[in-house]
This record gives sequence, C-alpha cells and structure tokens, in this order.
Amino acid sequence: MRFVRLIDRLSMYRFVLLALVVLAVYALGVAAFDSEFAYTASELLGSLAILVVTCAVVTYACAAVVRVPPGSESWLITALILFFIFPGLTDADTGWGLVLAGAIASASKYVIAFRRRHIVNPAVAAAVICYLFAYFEVGPFLFGFWWVAAEQLLIPMIVIGLAVVWKLREWWLVGTFLVVSLVTAIYVALDIDTPLGDALELAVKSTPLLFVAAIMLTEPLTSPSTRVQSVIYAAIVGILMYWGETFEITDDYTLVFTPEIALLAGNLFAFVAARRWRRTVLTVDSVQPIGTDTYEVLASPAVRFRPGQWALVSAPTWSPAIEKQGTRRVLSMAGAPGETHTRFGFTAGAQQSPFKKRLIDDGAGTRLYIDEIGGDFTLPSSLSAPIVFVAGGIGVTPFRSMLADLCGRGADMSKVSLIYAANGDDRLVYGDVLDSARAAGATVVTVTGGLVSADDVAAVAHPGSHYYLSGPPAMLDAIKPMLLRAEPGLRWQPWRLHTDRFIGY
Repeated sequence: MRFVRLIDRLSMYRFVLLALVVLAVYALGVAAFDSEFAYTASELLGSLAILVVTCAVVTYACAAVVRVPPGSESWLITALILFFIFPGLTDADTGWGLVLAGAIASASKYVIAFRRRHIVNPAVAAAVICYLFAYFEVGPFLFGFWWVAAEQLLIPMIVIGLAVVWKLREWWLVGTFLVVSLVTAIYVALDIDTPLGDALELAVKSTPLLFVAAIMLTEPLTSPSTRVQSVIYAAIVGILMYWGETFEITDDYTLVFTPEIALLAGNLFAFVAARRWRRTVLTVDSVQPIGTDTYEVLASPAVRFRPGQWALVSAPTWSPAIEKQGTRRVLSMAGAPGETHTRFGFTAGAQQSPFKKRLIDDGAGTRLYIDEIGGDFTLPSSLSAPIVFVAGGIGVTPFRSMLADLCGRGADMSKVSLIYAANGDDRLVYGDVLDSARAAGATVVTVTGGLVSADDVAAVAHPGSHYYLSGPPAMLDAIKPMLLRAEPGLRWQPWRLHTDRFIGY
C-alpha cells in the first residue's frame, strides 16, 4: 500500500518518464550481453545522447522565442520515445538523421500547433516527416525502425505497459486498441491464408503493438478527452496499423500505413473531435482561500461545460528556468452552468507548484487559458435512480458543480446522497452549496479527522444506485470494497460506478 501511495504521488508525466528510463536501461543491458540484439550498447548510448542533447537545445531555444517556460519531463519523454523508434548510432549519416529527428520533434511542439496546442504527438510528427524525406531520398533522414518491438524486450514491455496503463487508468483506450489491432490482424491473416497463430505471434512479438498502446496512444495532449472519442481513436489507429493495405499513388510511390502514419491519422481525429482549435482566454477576478490550504478561483467569462467535467488550464509565463511540473493543470470545474463566472477549486500545501504559487500571488488580473474541457464524470440524463457521491478533500469540487446545478434547476434531490471526508473541519469547503442541497432533500454526511467507514457507505448504498467517487486514489481504493459489500450487485454492473481519480498531470 505504501508503494501504491508513492506511485500515486508521482505526476503522470513523471511516471511515464521513469517507465521509459527503466525500459531504456533494460534495453542497454540486453544490447551489452546479447550479441544477436539489433544494436550494440555503444550504438544505443550514442543515439540516446544525440537525441537528449538535440531535444534539450531545440526545446529551450523554441521556448525562449515563444516566451513559454520549457518543461523538463516533456522533452525528455520525447527524446526517449524517439530513442525507441529510430536506429542506433552506426555512422555519421545516422547521427545527422537522429539530430534531424530530435530537432523536428522538439520544434513541432511550437510549429505544428494551433493556439499553442499540439496537433500531433511530437514523436509522431518527427517519425512521419523523417519517413517522407527518407522515402524520397532527401538528405540523411531516417525511417522509423521501431526496434522497441524486439522480442528480447517483450516481457519488460508487458510489465512496464501494464504499470503505465494502471497509473493512467486508460483501460478503455488501450483495451480497445489491443482488441481492434488483433482482430484486424486476424482478418488480414484469413484473407491471405496465413495461419492465425503466426499472425498473432507476429503482431505481438514483432510489431510495436504494446509500445504504441501504453506510451503513444495515452499521451493526453493528443488523445481524446471522452470515452466514446477514445474508443474511436483507438480503433482508427489499430485498424490502420494492421490493415496491411498498400495504396499506389504513382508508378513510383506507394502509401503504407506504418505505425507513425496510423498514429498521425489518430491524432488528427482527436484534434478535430475534441475541437482543440478553441482556446478560451480567462481573466482572473479573484483567488480567495476557502479553507486551510484550499483556494477558489473566479474568472471571466463563463464557459460552457457539463457539471463534473474538468478543464485543461494553462498559465504560461516566461522564465529561463525549466518548469519541472509544466504550465498546464487539469482542474475540476466547480461552478454550475449558467453562473456568471468560471469557477475552480484547488489545494496548495507547503510545497506549492510554480503554477499554483503564481496564481495565488498574482491573483486578480492573471490571464488563464482553457485549452480543453472534457471528461465523462457527469450525471446520467435521468435522475430516476439513486445517486451517491463520495468525496475526499478537494475531490468535492466536481460535486459542488453537480449539486449547484441540481439546486439551480429545482431538481428533486431526495435520491441524492453525499459523503464528504476531510482531514479537519477547517478543510470542509462549499458549505453554502451543501446546505442548499440538504434543504432540497439531499442526504449530506461529513466525516472529519478520520476515514470513511463501512457503516457510512452502507447507510447511503441502495440497490441500483449510481456511485460517483472523487478523491485521492488510496481513499477510492478503500471505498470500492465497502461499496461491493454494501451492494454486491455492483460487481456485475460496473457501469454504475464512476471514478474521478487524482492521477496527476
């Protein structure tokens, strides 16, 4: 449990970075001791050094031009992904090809962007552009080799991939991609009379199936923000990667859906489906403490959203220092549709991130950008079934949005229950909305100075209820078994359980 809590404290990007570092170290070890591996350890170290240095230099230079602080984890992740895609350093031409790949990937974050939003994954941009130039035999550009698909890396890739997907909770996205990819591979095998076993073995052992699933698809800035869009996105990439069709463009040139081109198609779909060309500029009206280490932001203008959704908020301020945690945060919308302000709530302890510190210190007049609004943590269209909210700490924020919306609509809240746990009375927030919900018939239980008990959960659990859990992962992991004991039927109807975990960003 302590290990799980330690992992949960890591931001999403930091966890992915560590996962890639572990995989890179393992690959270097294999290269050092396995003479049959595609590259030697020195060749891999050479390519890694070139990519890291190039990505660092180009990222820092571009950030200085556009006046946005560079994020250390982002460009390191990009360098490591390119390390697994492009060949090892074998000669001078390969070295220059790696420099070009790293430069294109890093620059694409600032050039292949709209309103400072990525259109495609930087590593995908580099792989596709290098593929095109290499295809037309221009300069020392390299084809993506995707040597990460080596059979010697299969077991560590499975372990690391599962860890990343568990951390990001992207089971629907990754599961859909794996199923669609393998079904497509089976269909193609049947069409060309290839034994199914051979086709499946080839897909799993000799293609970057697992790497694409766990590392490439799950990148949040270029993947969809709702479940339905995520399933479509995963299916597009899976089908195109394993379709096996070659399209003749001219007598000399053909189009083959390599992994990078399949990912490019998926990224473009996500950009259009999520309407990422929209960027809302907010002006902060106030930042006020509403509890110990808890703050509320009111900003103008009001934006459109569904109660329970989150917003990807950025506040880029130039600084020559690298901002380790980046300039973007995912914050739950705390207001209700129809309010005159956009409202957020967040906690900021003794170790405040630069993002939160600037927001608190600068206060009114600060300019914020909403780059995206998304999430499926929303109420069902009908309130005929009982609804149970369980919140831990600032996890009450999306419930404040839902309750305020229900109260504003004059909804019957007799079937709505909330259990709200905080470390102390000084950390309980949004008391006015909770009081309004009680007055409208909702059951509101607050727990301070301790954990939510099985009796607390059993008191509000009713057959057929929809359960919404929002809070620290350790708390939610403890609540789920209580819910299953209180209502065993929930085990066979998982769609009634909705979670909004703090996985970091």
